[in-house]
Amino acid sequence: MYSDFEYKSIDLKNILLDYQNPRLVTQSPLKTQDEIVSYMFEHEGLSDFIRKIAQDGKNKGAERPYIIKSGKHYTVIEGNTRIAAYKLLTGILKPPVHFSTSVPHISPDMKENLLSVDCSIAPDRDTLFPIMASAHFGLGDKSKWGYLGSRKAVFDEWKSGKTIEQLSKIFGQSKSSLGDYIIEYNLYQKSLDFSWTKRERVKLTDPAIKFNPPVRFLQTQGHKEKVGISFDKDNFDIQFKDELAKEKYKHLIKKLVINNGNGLKATSTYEEVFADFVESVSSSPDKEDPKDNGNNKEGSSSKDNPSPPSSNDDEQAPSSPDPSSPKPKAGTLFAYPVTKTNSLLKQLLKEAKTLNVKTYPASGTFLLRNIIESLLKEIIHTQNANPDGKPLDLEGSINLCLNNIVKLPQDDKKILKEFKNHHLQYLNLGAHGNVIPNPDRLFSARDCIDVFVRKHI
Repeated sequence: MYSDFEYKSIDLKNILLDYQNPRLVTQSPLKTQDEIVSYMFEHEGLSDFIRKIAQDGKNKGAERPYIIKSGKHYTVIEGNTRIAAYKLLTGILKPPVHFSTSVPHISPDMKENLLSVDCSIAPDRDTLFPIMASAHFGLGDKSKWGYLGSRKAVFDEWKSGKTIEQLSKIFGQSKSSLGDYIIEYNLYQKSLDFSWTKRERVKLTDPAIKFNPPVRFLQTQGHKEKVGISFDKDNFDIQFKDELAKEKYKHLIKKLVINNGNGLKATSTYEEVFADFVESVSSSPDKEDPKDNGNNKEGSSSKDNPSPPSSNDDEQAPSSPDPSSPKPKAGTLFAYPVTKTNSLLKQLLKEAKTLNVKTYPASGTFLLRNIIESLLKEIIHTQNANPDGKPLDLEGSINLCLNNIVKLPQDDKKILKEFKNHHLQYLNLGAHGNVIPNPDRLFSARDCIDVFVRKHI
């Protein structure tokens, strides 16, 4: 394989970053070298690598990027981060304005040293793919392309016209595995076709998003049939049985990808994931008059959309209501009936049904914080887990519930841990006047704890 490779020093200015780099997981192609650099700052830890080069200099043992000839220039296929760092440190490329302080000044001698790069020149891109695939396929540390990157690499080559047989030779992977990669990336693409809030779409288009759970869920026997999805393994396409199947797939993505801190996972049962799924009138085969205002006959569906709006007037924030609960008003937190004999919880949940927290995020932040704290204290009191009656704030209540003193299922404790790690600080700062309350952050915190509240309220 390596007999056709050349090894020589190349002027840095003649090496271009790769527009087809599998690490560039974007919905539209990047068009300039500056756009690639900006992406690498945002998603590939370029700042850290630049500082390492500035401090340690070249690592000759690790340098030798793989490049191919591209007209009068070369394109780096393996080693894009290194070449980008060299170009920024030498001034050939400029950092985005908001990363301008990430590029330190270096001595003239170091700059001169970086302007020439020892490279391995491959005959073509296809020759390099087996080498790259063996090192980068799959999940794991920064050396990996990641779940989406690996699948996008295969998908893009297939879309360019290569056959599965050709891809098998290029990537050094079995034909069945490559077919699965294409279908899985197609599943991801289908998820982007739905209408999402701004916050949801930002999360869904994050290159590092964990999209494996819904794929594994659908691989469980019987789940595809229940959702209404089938895989065309001849054409590597996704087929939905009807509009209801699309609704179910969107629900699956919301549960296992967007709101992935809710205790549900790839190994959850169909009943657990779809416990709060509400079918809309538009997908129901036995729907009544659309003007029926939801008062349909028994067996028909209601067009209630359970998701209250987010901070954008034309968008909705995600929610996970119980089907037996009344429809939440626009912008409210919860609409669950309180089953516990706790007057405080009943009052707080009454306000949660009516207060438009999109309009009043400061009040909503207080309200959500009080609901969670009161609910946890009720659980602690019921289990006599605080016999000395020590004062407990929200964080203290969470910590006690995470302790073995309080008996909770592991999924519940995972939700509380996720909430503590990602949302507790916002609620505390928001409630104590140290941060401007934000509806998107508020709804994100609500989504994380929603399943727990519905289960225990």
